[in-house]
Amino acid sequence: MLKKSLIIGIYILAAVVLAVYRSPLIRWMSSETVWYVDILIFLSALLISIVPAIPYGIVAVVIGAKYGALIGACVNIAISVLGAIILFIFVRATFSEEGRFKAANMRGIVFFTTYAERNPFFAVLFARLLPIIPAQAINIFAAIMRIPWKVYLYATILGKIPFILMVSLLGAQFLNAPDFKITIITISVYGFFLFLVYGVFRIYSKHT
Repeated sequence: MLKKSLIIGIYILAAVVLAVYRSPLIRWMSSETVWYVDILIFLSALLISIVPAIPYGIVAVVIGAKYGALIGACVNIAISVLGAIILFIFVRATFSEEGRFKAANMRGIVFFTTYAERNPFFAVLFARLLPIIPAQAINIFAAIMRIPWKVYLYATILGKIPFILMVSLLGAQFLNAPDFKITIITISVYGFFLFLVYGVFRIYSKHT
């Protein structure tokens, strides 16, 4: 899995690229695309959501800029959740016992094993909401822990909504005249939300 420093570096590099090539990107995002190009975009985004090569947040920003905040957020949530389900099913169906044991001892996954045994829904939900471990690691973790797929699905949807909404809004803002005040407010609100979630997580940890 990607290290946190590498993920942060990729996000910074992506922000620089988006800033440098903003004009041609805006022309492409503002143009009408035929249906098969849209399908190709969605399939590419789905592949990225499954394979931990590029953080999906970067793709979510582009989709938010291309299709607008509302439609972009819906598309991003659908793609991100579908990618999580595909990886979840793949790991559960193909991992050997040895492979599951190795994955279970991955850094970050061990931390949530105890919580999953007590309450799998909140374990997945907090893992999604808090940027502690990569999304793909959570998918593997849920599969090897034999978490019921409905519990995993509902927790994944709820956990992905806040971050997807933020990056979709930032993407839509990118297409229009950039308002750094709105951007700062959006990021600040999300940061405050994470602070509250972390506080709830700490309280939950002490009482379980």
